[in-house]
Amino acid sequence: MNEVPSRAPVGLAPAAGLSVDVEEWYHTCLVPDYVRPDRRPNLARELDWLLPEVLELFAQTGSRATFFTLGEVARQVPQRIREIHDAGHEVASHGFHHLRVGEYDTTEFRQDVTEAKELLEDTVGAEVAGYRSPEWSIRRYDNPKLRVLAEVGYHYDSSLAPYALAGSVRNPRDPCRFHWPAGDTGEASLVEIPPLAYGGPLRIPAAGWTGRLLPGRWIADRAEAALKGGRCPVMVVHPWELSELPTPGRLTGIAGFVHEAGRSGYRRKFVEILRRLPWRSLGEVLSPLGDPPEQEST
Repeated sequence: MNEVPSRAPVGLAPAAGLSVDVEEWYHTCLVPDYVRPDRRPNLARELDWLLPEVLELFAQTGSRATFFTLGEVARQVPQRIREIHDAGHEVASHGFHHLRVGEYDTTEFRQDVTEAKELLEDTVGAEVAGYRSPEWSIRRYDNPKLRVLAEVGYHYDSSLAPYALAGSVRNPRDPCRFHWPAGDTGEASLVEIPPLAYGGPLRIPAAGWTGRLLPGRWIADRAEAALKGGRCPVMVVHPWELSELPTPGRLTGIAGFVHEAGRSGYRRKFVEILRRLPWRSLGEVLSPLGDPPEQEST
């Protein structure tokens, strides 16, 4: 029987966390034939040139980030992932393939997150401490697959959106530690670092298509207010959101809307957000806990 974890606040100094989901424009769960490599047609890739642009943008604004990277992307462009690490950013896991967590049974999920962790660690020569599920698909804090992450060696997760549809309003809004009592695999614990939400009780994502449609200063104001209130706002961006070129392939229907809504001009808005606060990687946000360790080359 799976037990709901207890949760407790963690003692963190206020800090603004920046995160990047490292995936191609076609890694959308709304198009199953695109996210499954065995069914994917021949599609143009952008990350080989987009990731250096993102690194340059962060260098210009003095920002450091956590790059939640797909295992299949690390296999395709390993040098770009090493460049992320060498530039002083944190490399974390986005799973191996961009499939919703619910599409895996527990054994398959364990294999996916373990293979992704091992490949990324081999690529950058450092421990990979964090994980974020594709499309926020862990969904709820009582999902038993959260415990699997702790069991295979992740120190923290950033998958639980504190708003409806992508997550749940019952999910934590601020960093906390989940703890599971002793079972077949012993006790387990995992720190959760949720993304920033905009608004009051009716929360909406401060990133994604909803965030892109809002004025950049509104998001920056929200993050700044959270920081001044002693909280740890976490921003999320995808490299393709910062591309100022047309999408190199076809996305229609809901997938097309989610990808394109507010994308025109978003790079300028995002730079405005970056310049307002001292953005740091999630590993740095957690550093007062001594958890996770710094990414030092081995």
